[in-house]
Amino acid sequence: LLGTTSRVALASPTPSSTSKMAAMMMKRASMGAVRSAPAQRRVAVVSQAAREMWYPGATAPAHLDGSMAGDYGFDPLRLGTDKETLKWFREAELTNGRWAMAAVVGILFTDLVGLPKWWEAGAQQYAIDNQTLAAIEAVAFIFLEGKRYEGYKKTGATGVAFSFPFDPMGMRSKETELKELKNGRLAMLAFLGFASTYAVNGKGPIDSLTAHLADPAHNNIFTSSVGKESAVTVAVLCVLPIIIEATKSLNKGKESTPIFPWNEQWKNL
Repeated sequence: LLGTTSRVALASPTPSSTSKMAAMMMKRASMGAVRSAPAQRRVAVVSQAAREMWYPGATAPAHLDGSMAGDYGFDPLRLGTDKETLKWFREAELTNGRWAMAAVVGILFTDLVGLPKWWEAGAQQYAIDNQTLAAIEAVAFIFLEGKRYEGYKKTGATGVAFSFPFDPMGMRSKETELKELKNGRLAMLAFLGFASTYAVNGKGPIDSLTAHLADPAHNNIFTSSVGKESAVTVAVLCVLPIIIEATKSLNKGKESTPIFPWNEQWKNL
């Protein structure tokens, strides 16, 4: 019994040893917290670096935090600084992108099958005379746009007539939303190209492509009547990202917002 008691006494920690152990544990915990802080910062930096941007190495403005689909930090005119207005800009982008996608498909179809050129469509004669057709289009446009505005105000989702959001086939997802945005942006650029090629050489996209493939060295934008202007535009667009990022680097910690008529700074002048 005495031997057992002595062993228990030896095994039992004294108050002083208990306090030392507690101090050591607290010290180790504090060291772990200090080590974890840089690790957390590294994770944040890696997460920020992993975000896909509109230009390699670009820094997104503060109001574009990546929460919206298709946000690549591109807003050189600072149109989206107001969060409420930014929602309407996104709706406008979607609407214009959808119209552009429909227009691009229609223009390519009429070119391929030999129908009248798209820029002559308004001058053609149809089964219904142009005045009646214009009136029908105006009524349909007013009704559909009015319902779209009303539906977006109520639900915050885009749709058609009485369906918000419009998804009859159940295909809506984050992935399809992003694809729609990307295709809409591409279609808007494509339509701008279609209009430009007609303005420069009076041809449609298919005819212009055929001429370019036949003689690429002599049939391109730089040998056209706007060749010099195109070269200057390309040069400016190449240098512009460098200027934007250099400006941000020289003004670290400051969110530089240009003064435009739609920004609050203009109103305070």
